[in-house]
Amino acid sequence: MAIQNGIIKINGQLGDLVFYKRGSKDVVRQKVAHKQQTEASKKSSRDFGTASRNAAYIRKAFAPLVKLYAYGDLLNRLNKRFIEIFKTIPAEHAGDKRLINGDITLLKGFEFNSSKPLGTLWLSETDLRIEPDGLVKLMLPKGEIKNLLKPHPKATEARLQVMGFYFELDANGDYEIIEVNDLVIPLSNSHFPKTILTLHLNHQGDKALIFAMGISFFTGAARYADRRYYAAKIIHALHLKDGLVVDFVGQPKVEREVVEQGNKLSWVVEEG
Repeated sequence: MAIQNGIIKINGQLGDLVFYKRGSKDVVRQKVAHKQQTEASKKSSRDFGTASRNAAYIRKAFAPLVKLYAYGDLLNRLNKRFIEIFKTIPAEHAGDKRLINGDITLLKGFEFNSSKPLGTLWLSETDLRIEPDGLVKLMLPKGEIKNLLKPHPKATEARLQVMGFYFELDANGDYEIIEVNDLVIPLSNSHFPKTILTLHLNHQGDKALIFAMGISFFTGAARYADRRYYAAKIIHALHLKDGLVVDFVGQPKVEREVVEQGNKLSWVVEEG
């Protein structure tokens, strides 16, 4: 925007310049040009929309954990993570990009609470074992609780909450929500035993397997809502083909509604 300083003031449009009055000043600006969207821009827009729909699909699958742990504009951060995945897809797929051509392992480590990484409260990594016959084990290592947790100073127990999402990568888009009962850890105990979650999955075809885990601290039934003392993240993100791990996953059918699983799994604690 520029100010007219001459004796003669102009009002209206002259070429691509627009003259008008703003308050007590006579000003001029250049007319906004309506540029036609290029084919490359159209393709980029389509891919951005697909990435955003996939982010919404994952967010819906983990809705219970999102409700408990989301902080710091989870929606935009998850969209950004999927855009990063789409950037790994070769340029020849522009306009028709699908996750099967990208690296979904980039989802691993996504934090639900942007102000508190899970690794600052739960100090250990989980071990995921997958067998071709459909057996899947998620294992937590044994150790001294003081070396595994950084709890709220007044908490009496910690609760680990895990969910899984297992979905087909073909046009059918069938999926399974894996819900797990909370693992309660009394903070009065000094030792945490090796603990295993076991499930059986149908490994036929191309499947994506994603696990997320969160931790909260309680006194009795009261959960501490201070965001410094709750956290969750995606701990595993894999593409399985007939039970074997591969590097990339495909696009789920995002239009389908996600419904809750009726029966929840439980952890098995091994003594020793």
